[in-house]
Amino acid sequence: MTLLANIIWFVLGGFFVGLLYLLGAIILFPLLPFLLPMIGYSFWPFGRRPVSKQAVNAYKQANGQEPDPDDFETAGGVVKFLANVVWLLTFGWMLALTHLFAGLINLIACLPIVTIPICLPNAMAHFKLAPVALTPFGVKIVPTALAEEIDLEHAKAKL
Repeated sequence: MTLLANIIWFVLGGFFVGLLYLLGAIILFPLLPFLLPMIGYSFWPFGRRPVSKQAVNAYKQANGQEPDPDDFETAGGVVKFLANVVWLLTFGWMLALTHLFAGLINLIACLPIVTIPICLPNAMAHFKLAPVALTPFGVKIVPTALAEEIDLEHAKAKL
């Protein structure tokens, strides 16, 4: 089912959204290695979910695993802040608006009852991607099952 949803996503505009992410990453080429997971996620979003890197590391520590710091995690706070600001001011706001617009178009396409199974998941995926498009640094793309485990572990930690 995930494969079918990804194919429908790709055909109904995911290709163009992914190209926008790729264009932004190429223009801001020092950020390209850190944006590659986000580019792949924008092309094929179903079956994976964005989770904050802090939540992933906390989950790994709680399960006795070694957190895997990437190069961006070891960078200073100023570098992280500047990367998010530069992305937000150049491509982040455009991509977030693109996701909101595409999500609304998919919702309008859901008006005929026949298209609800196709358009509604795409619209929800666009709305889920909009905040991540604004500040993609500090987010890790993980399989949906792992994301649910991380959310459950985080909820248990709060209690």
